[in-house]
Amino acid sequence: MARQPTNAKLIIAGPGAGKTHNMVEQIINAMYDLSPARYMAIITYTNAATYNIQNRLAKKIAIPENLFIGTIHSFLNKFILIPYASTVLDNVGGEKLFLQCQIDDVLTYVKKMKNKTFTIEQTSALKANIREKLKKKGYITFDQTITIAKECMENKTVSRIVANRLQYLFVDEFQDTDNAICAVVESIRKHRLTKIYCVGDPEQYIKSFDSSVRAFTNIPILKMAASNGYEVSYNNANHRSSEAIVRFINQFSKRSFEGAIFQQKSEAGYEGSAVRFIKKYENIAHILPDFTAWCDLENIKVSDRCIIAKKNDVIKKAASVLGQKYVTPKKNQQSSLLGTMKETLLSTLQLIQAEYLERYQMNIYGLRACALQILKAINSGIIQNENTYVKFVTEVLGLTIVKGLPIKIENFKTQAEDVHLDGFVTLYNIHTIKGLEAEAVLAIAKTEAELLLWIETDIAVRDAKREDEDTDYPRLGYVAFIRAKRLLSIACLELISVETLDRLKMLGVSAT
Repeated sequence: MARQPTNAKLIIAGPGAGKTHNMVEQIINAMYDLSPARYMAIITYTNAATYNIQNRLAKKIAIPENLFIGTIHSFLNKFILIPYASTVLDNVGGEKLFLQCQIDDVLTYVKKMKNKTFTIEQTSALKANIREKLKKKGYITFDQTITIAKECMENKTVSRIVANRLQYLFVDEFQDTDNAICAVVESIRKHRLTKIYCVGDPEQYIKSFDSSVRAFTNIPILKMAASNGYEVSYNNANHRSSEAIVRFINQFSKRSFEGAIFQQKSEAGYEGSAVRFIKKYENIAHILPDFTAWCDLENIKVSDRCIIAKKNDVIKKAASVLGQKYVTPKKNQQSSLLGTMKETLLSTLQLIQAEYLERYQMNIYGLRACALQILKAINSGIIQNENTYVKFVTEVLGLTIVKGLPIKIENFKTQAEDVHLDGFVTLYNIHTIKGLEAEAVLAIAKTEAELLLWIETDIAVRDAKREDEDTDYPRLGYVAFIRAKRLLSIACLELISVETLDRLKMLGVSAT
């Protein structure tokens, strides 16, 4: 059946396809048609992704006030819950206070305060009672944001108002969209007032299935790809990884779309070394020297090396072996904070980076220094609100403010020390590495069973595995493998069998 004309586009794009780069280009092109009376909203799933898009846009354009960039929760709060929840739903209080916790966290606290044992039925009733009391007072827990937003958007008047307010809606990492969020997007799409652009990679879906998703093939991105509501296109370029690595990861992403198997093509321009399995086991201290020697041989800097694992105890063991010479997302947060402050400054000056450097006769390091001065002033209490921010920027830095702050000062209250990461290996849990890449990657499985799932190539078997099983499902390995640009090493803390080693070799992996 031919697809009907639609305002919604869905791009299926694999790792290294330039998803964020292409989205930023689409956003900039759409800016020319953006009405000053309507919004363009860009939804991401992590703060890091939000900062990334903000930074990329700010280098090219002055970000207007009617451009929203934020996480799914901040989007739902701003455009649905705050303006409409109390109007549409009788059980939601007027003044909203968004709690950075789950309803189960509140339940645990209340049960502890009551200091008594609850049956399963009593616990369920208590949880329902807590949920209703919180909503009545306007207290919204993290998980309730999505539920309440979905309820609001079931009201056709509200959904039409929201759709009319949004001229453009961009959704990054669409594979992470669950059924409730998908329902919100669909309620906007059906009014045909909003141009929607979604991009994602189904193979990078590594969330827990919700109760309404009983099979991997029912995740929203795959259902939308098969529907007539979206114009679907496919981006199979991989600008990140060598040809050898792309050949390896293609063995795990053999999904069929419209009768064709999705396979990537390397655009890196070089063959690269074969994927390697390090046969040493039991202790990361035994494994790491082989990885280090390979990186040294290829002249890969320490700061361009990354170690990835799923199990937290494996991460801790790696951290112990590395001593203090590693960086995690938490340790790297300051770098993002500094970048965000820089883009916030440019936004209030209404200048893109090139214009700023030319007007104030400054290089990029001078701009960075200004951002750092502001962070230190916030941290020391000199800057406490928008008024003191304006005073500091104009009187101390000698810059001209054009518009107000797009972000709260409280978001910047942290230690404002410059961080140098040269000589530090990156250490990540698989669930925190999305959107990142490294020249060299070492992926460490804790057990042979975990490794076997990581290298499972049968698409039906891969789809059948769920997170609530005893071992990790296959897509975790895929998400780890695709981070590598030039070198990919795999290791296991258990001694693996000859059969498993043979399976690795059949996948083109060399053993050292």
